[in-house]
Amino acid sequence: MFLRSLAVTLIAGLALGACNQGGGGGGSVNIMEGDSFIGAADSKVTVIEYGAPTCPGCKSWHDTNWAQLKKDYIDTNKIKFVFREFPSHNPPVDAAIFAMARCAGQAKYFDLIDEAFLKQIEIEKAHQAGTVMNELKTLGGKFGLSSGQVDACIKDKKNLDRIFAVREMGDKDGVQYTPTFLINGTIAQDPSFSGMKAQIDSLLGVAPAAPAAPAAPAPAQQ
Repeated sequence: MFLRSLAVTLIAGLALGACNQGGGGGGSVNIMEGDSFIGAADSKVTVIEYGAPTCPGCKSWHDTNWAQLKKDYIDTNKIKFVFREFPSHNPPVDAAIFAMARCAGQAKYFDLIDEAFLKQIEIEKAHQAGTVMNELKTLGGKFGLSSGQVDACIKDKKNLDRIFAVREMGDKDGVQYTPTFLINGTIAQDPSFSGMKAQIDSLLGVAPAAPAAPAAPAPAQQ
């Protein structure tokens, strides 16, 4: 019942799923209170993802690019990486997962989102079967949330308010779809790892790698 009412609220209030004709990122980082991030808080480069755990495109990006970006730039404290909750594919389920991640706490936030991407197909199948709350409570249990805590989290108004606030900030940032990535306030036109690497390295002042020298020709056979 809660998920159904939340869907009505989100769809009516936010017009999720429709393209927002926003700008294109203003070239400066719009700060939001309550942003969850990993990496260096004072980094000169901030990467912001607007994403959703039931979004297939978001899962594809994470499956393909996340591990390398985290290894090379986040774990080494070269960038600050922010995830902003932007329900786009299955709004009520996205909202419930976002709420659980916030209730799990900053230290577990990204791990819970990662696990939700990993379990995306199972969660979607459970939603279609009408048993999604069981799947969500299993997910929450992996990160220390009891069944009652999951219920309380997804009914907590401040978690829904956060989603409305992110939607408003997304309008300012020119977000029209998920996943959308901003690098120092500018939307990444090529969100692949190689594309983001080139943009990040430029902002960090890292010179692009020189092309490999051609191999020397093999000596002529006598």
